[in-house]
Amino acid sequence: MRTLDFPTSVQIETTSWCNASCNFCPYPETSKTQPMGVMDDALFDKIIDEVSRHPVALIQPFLNNDPLMDKKIVPRLETIIRRNPRAKVRLTTNGALLRPEIARAIAAMPLETIHISSNGLTRETYRKTMGIDAYTVLRNVNYLWDELQRRGSTTRLVVTAILMSTNREEIRHMHDYWRARGVTFFLNPLNDRGGTMEEQRFSQLLPFANDTNRAQLVTYNMSGCSSLYAFMGILWNGDLITCCMDWTRARIMGNARENSLYDLWHGQRYQAMRGLSDSGRLDEEPLCRGCGENRFSIDPAAVRRHAAEQGNQRDLALLDNIQARRKTNGDLVQLGLLRS
Repeated sequence: MRTLDFPTSVQIETTSWCNASCNFCPYPETSKTQPMGVMDDALFDKIIDEVSRHPVALIQPFLNNDPLMDKKIVPRLETIIRRNPRAKVRLTTNGALLRPEIARAIAAMPLETIHISSNGLTRETYRKTMGIDAYTVLRNVNYLWDELQRRGSTTRLVVTAILMSTNREEIRHMHDYWRARGVTFFLNPLNDRGGTMEEQRFSQLLPFANDTNRAQLVTYNMSGCSSLYAFMGILWNGDLITCCMDWTRARIMGNARENSLYDLWHGQRYQAMRGLSDSGRLDEEPLCRGCGENRFSIDPAAVRRHAAEQGNQRDLALLDNIQARRKTNGDLVQLGLLRS
């Protein structure tokens, strides 16, 4: 595969902190073992200055964190947009810190998309899935949506949920609630974050009965990966990683404070990884191999067969709800959640 002269997709983690404790996320554990902090102004300016000199198509100021934990995120977003007028800028947050003054500032920006990670509607489900207050998030996101509407903004607002055992009974309500508001709603499959999530917890969070869940797990061929040729992830301290699944920082490709992004992109570490990918041997890397394993992808026929054999009406009802809503919202299911 041809390596681009500079990545077209760049993620910049201006802070490593997150205010949530999601039951599907490695952050509560990895934050105890990894260096944590906020990107200093000199490093941020250096990175944005270099990125602005290349035709980057997409910039996302987050990685394995919540960007609103950075108290400077508003002026930093403004800088990214001003210095990169041709790039799409996309923001992802859990919305708990999206206070009115922040929402108004963000609504005024020409962002491409704002993704809200939201895994429930009720307080109890929010506590189980994310460890933050549901009503605070709902109030904040609705305020942001009203601001976007008032301004006639072209920014797309998307609420994204992961289908899990802990929120399966609220999925239909979430979809109907956000659709009624005019907000796009996506449903994503659970994954074990490249093997970072403990196996028992991963199994417990899958949405169907145990036997049915096991029949929905597939393995993807990770002998090669297109991200190595077009994507760059930059952590708060300037370290570069190849993948958002690298929660333990197992593979550092260099540091943006010490070298230019261009030189690192064409450096030996990236070349070695691309060499493995080019020869179909990338799955020799434990992180890449783990990324392809235990992918949850629903085979509707298999779910119906297992549910009928076990007399499991709850699993049938969940599948029926997802498929019925997909007919009215073709974009509902994402990232291979349903097999065709």
